Amino acid sequence: MNKFNYFVGLANYADALFNSLPIELEPKPLNYSLGILKPRIEQIKDSEIDKITYLRDDNKLAFPGNSNDWQGLNSIGMLMDRFTILLIREWSLKNKTNKNLEKARKIHEEQTMDIIQAMVNAAPGSSAMNSKITNIKGDVLVKNWEEAFYGLLTINLILWESQEVLYIKDIASLPCEELRDYIAWFSKGNIIRNEYIQFCEEFFWTI
Repeated sequence: MNKFNYFVGLANYADALFNSLPIELEPKPLNYSLGILKPRIEQIKDSEIDKITYLRDDNKLAFPGNSNDWQGLNSIGMLMDRFTILLIREWSLKNKTNKNLEKARKIHEEQTMDIIQAMVNAAPGSSAMNSKITNIKGDVLVKNWEEAFYGLLTINLILWESQEVLYIKDIASLPCEELRDYIAWFSKGNIIRNEYIQFCEEFFWTI
């Protein structure tokens, strides 16, 4: 299996994972994402990482870096962040209440496949991507590439689900306490996301 087919396999894996999770088809308040979805993601983590590992081990993959002078921020970590968000968007368009299968198809063909090709051509990044000045700690612990990918995919899913409700509510009408909860979670969630981006970059080249 080459890099291209491997990334397509990761996309198929993500679709199956989303189908198995308790993702509500209508936007839910923050406590649903953090109280139901997040614990389920953590509960199945070990078995899901085994599935991701199988994609690599069954095909004895080894991914040396390319030599792209124009690499910039098009590193595996940054591209993988965009890749996982596109997969979440595709799934939502295919499965949520206001379905748009044609839009999902176009995103897959015009954006997801483009990101996959960019990842095929990626080289190891050299700049620090997790560089926000903050006293918030994500405390992310990662042992390998598969754990980094699962972490990034699922933190982006939780962030996506958490913020959906804000697009249908009048934010000005929300209680102050609820707004503080959203701000606190998004601050912490995005730090965790940045840490997983960095780990994806570091561990991918150890495959």
